[in-house]
Amino acid sequence: MFEKHISCPLCGNKYPLKSLIFRCRKCGSTLEVAFDYSRLKKILTKEKLSSRPFLHSRYLELYPVKNLFSLQEGGTALLRSRNLEKELGLKFRLYFKYEGTNPTGSFKDRGSSVEVAKAVEFRAEKTVCASTGNMGASVAAYSGLAGLKCSIFTPKDTASTKMEQILAYGANVYHTSGDYTQAMGLAEEIFREGKAYLLGDYLYRREGTKSIGFEICETLSPDYVFCPVGNGTLITATWKAFREFKILGLAKRLPRMAGIQAETCSPIVKAFREESPIRAVKNPHTVAVAIECGDPIDGKGVIRAIRDSKGFAEGVSDSEILKARELLAKREGLFAEPGGAAAFAGILKSKEKIESGSRVVCLVTGHGLKSPRTGVKGKPIDVSEKEGVKRFFR
Repeated sequence: MFEKHISCPLCGNKYPLKSLIFRCRKCGSTLEVAFDYSRLKKILTKEKLSSRPFLHSRYLELYPVKNLFSLQEGGTALLRSRNLEKELGLKFRLYFKYEGTNPTGSFKDRGSSVEVAKAVEFRAEKTVCASTGNMGASVAAYSGLAGLKCSIFTPKDTASTKMEQILAYGANVYHTSGDYTQAMGLAEEIFREGKAYLLGDYLYRREGTKSIGFEICETLSPDYVFCPVGNGTLITATWKAFREFKILGLAKRLPRMAGIQAETCSPIVKAFREESPIRAVKNPHTVAVAIECGDPIDGKGVIRAIRDSKGFAEGVSDSEILKARELLAKREGLFAEPGGAAAFAGILKSKEKIESGSRVVCLVTGHGLKSPRTGVKGKPIDVSEKEGVKRFFR
């Protein structure tokens, strides 16, 4: 294994690898794992990587675990726009990284594979997690795979489809009366009382989520990467992945990171633009429930990633998100849940900021079947066999 220590990227505080810790004790920020890149550089070559299956497990040396609990996650397609790039007159090349083909239907499986493996290394028997839906389903699936009892705290407006998926994996679900922040507080309290191992948007999930960035690096050298932002783990993990591949000589340059939030839940966008502290949004509501995190755990890390990469943050309305979702499905054949379409909505809103000829990657993070019918136009037409079909095809 190539880990060196746990560190806080904001204040620089360091902790031993065996520490059971999720936030910096000095400044309260989220943590990350530091690796011995000098050793890795000698071992993890392009030739060695290319000899392995193009899956999440391909990058094992860059995860802080001995083994993974895997459902063959990762290896998702990076698709060049077939229609919208031309139809919308975009002056840049547009690519979609479609995460809906992961085992539980979202990018969360990448992080769960590592997080649950770490829970087993800590000899946990029970796991607990707060989730707006996708992470809960993923954590429940991987906990079941590892033989761990799982409990999920969900906010009041979690989609029924996601609740059903979590329950199907055998987890206990506790439906709170408040928002995600309340659910997160309850999950962390269970951990502090020593009743279960805490999973969620913390350091080991970030380390597992990095594989989305590694895969992009191996396929394309992008100029921009657009990420939907809830708690912020996805964008910070992707940025860390690019930086690690650059250090290892596996990437030539770094992209600009664009963080996209729903306008009604956009504390990071406001803080970035105003250069002010992040102020939590109380009782947020957006059609993009997957990114409805009013007090983002990794908000400071998101702002740092955007600034260090010379990127930007953008807020999009619910109507813009639903329009983007419709275009993805009807013109590109990609069915996304609203939160999964948020990054594309950000591209449409900020396309004038993108230099001509750039290569732009849009992260489409979750399958459309994971959400209710929100925003989908049209309805089935009832027919009778006696009527025949001719009257419907004129």
